[in-house]
Amino acid sequence: MATQYEILNNSLNDLVEINYSRIDGYKTAAKDIDGGDLQEFFQKGVTQSENFVDELVEHISKFKGEPATSATFMGKIHQAWINFKATISSNNRETILNSCEFGDRTALEAYDIVLGLDKVKASPDFMNFLSKQRQTIANTLAGIKLLQVREAIA
Repeated sequence: MATQYEILNNSLNDLVEINYSRIDGYKTAAKDIDGGDLQEFFQKGVTQSENFVDELVEHISKFKGEPATSATFMGKIHQAWINFKATISSNNRETILNSCEFGDRTALEAYDIVLGLDKVKASPDFMNFLSKQRQTIANTLAGIKLLQVREAIA
């Protein structure tokens, strides 16, 4: 049976892998999309997740865990970014934004699961740290939704 710390480390590694998936997806989008407005937006997503990975790895190391080193998460987020990357070739802004929305919604769900863990709830500082990351992703998702509305109007 896994200890609370093992469960926490595994959950934090899921978040590391999700953020690596976001990095890969947003890098691909920034490189391949026509339109400078989206390139800048996607690059912000890359930087955001790179910072999140660094912060998460630091916490995993504090708990004597072994941090993930790539996007190997085999759940929904992995499939979302595979689908996302496939749509990039079409260079369809609407499709790419829809894929980003799905990926970030899935990331928020993963953060919600980790925020529900007893070890996280027991530490206000840790809860605050993860909540800030989650809120930043939620803000990015709100930006995606705004871009989707603009695309629909244009």
